[in-house]
Amino acid sequence: MRALALLACLLMAGCQATTFETAPIAAEACDSNLAGRWLSIGDSVDEDGETELRIDADCQLEVIEHENDGPRTGPATTVQVGRHRGHRYAWVEAGWIRERFDAEFDAPASDVHLLRYRIDHDVLHVLGSDDKDLAHRIIDNELRGEVHAADNRLHVRLTGPAQPKLLDTPRLFAGDELRFRRAE
Repeated sequence: MRALALLACLLMAGCQATTFETAPIAAEACDSNLAGRWLSIGDSVDEDGETELRIDADCQLEVIEHENDGPRTGPATTVQVGRHRGHRYAWVEAGWIRERFDAEFDAPASDVHLLRYRIDHDVLHVLGSDDKDLAHRIIDNELRGEVHAADNRLHVRLTGPAQPKLLDTPRLFAGDELRFRRAE
């Protein structure tokens, strides 16, 4: 269950998250290495495969939650991908997250949720942002954005036009890491 909970937090259905008004980099063609089925790697063998990501060659993402009473699915979405200084990034629209995961946050539907990823020996590593650190940086006027905190939830929104240099911000992707193993 830990993988599903972390995915939910990373995809904003949880207690804290960061969105971007505009993706910091331009979208590129779909990363063919992402295509396939990916099963979550849990803290124990019993937790492996609780969450499944299906990504097709056109970067259509479907998330399947394997629960005791059967699989839970929802609408698919397009994953946008890009690269900056040797790192790979993926993002989806906040509106899809709100619909798919019944998330409660105030970001416009066109905002994006950005993750850093890498693939190493058929393991997909997904890193989320360090939401609390970003909130402090916005409050201290180091970054342009908004911070909303209520009912034990934190939503950080980075505002402004696309700025690739934003991805160079120290600790931007120092949040939780999720891992998925490529399914055969």
